[in-house]
Amino acid sequence: MAGKPGRSGTNKGKDRMWSEAIRRAVNRTTSDGKTKRLDALASKLITKGLKGDTSALREIGDRLDGKPPQAIVGDAGADPIQTVTRLEIVAAGDVSNGKD
Repeated sequence: MAGKPGRSGTNKGKDRMWSEAIRRAVNRTTSDGKTKRLDALASKLITKGLKGDTSALREIGDRLDGKPPQAIVGDAGADPIQTVTRLEIVAAGDVSNGKD
């Protein structure tokens, strides 16, 4: 079942007003009437990256290549965390008359 637009499955049904307001704002055009604000923001980020701003460079890299996965660090000598998948097949009988 699909959720409602503008609603998150993890915020207990609250409207996502802040993210929607930001989305509307970046989709507006700048004062020149030609450039979208989102494009202007991206250009500023690139400019900062070209000047050597490491946080801008990190953001650009994360957007282009994705964030690197974090290593899971545990106790020395301990077994690494393992994922266990369980598949259970259950045979269903005829439930219309209450008999299996």
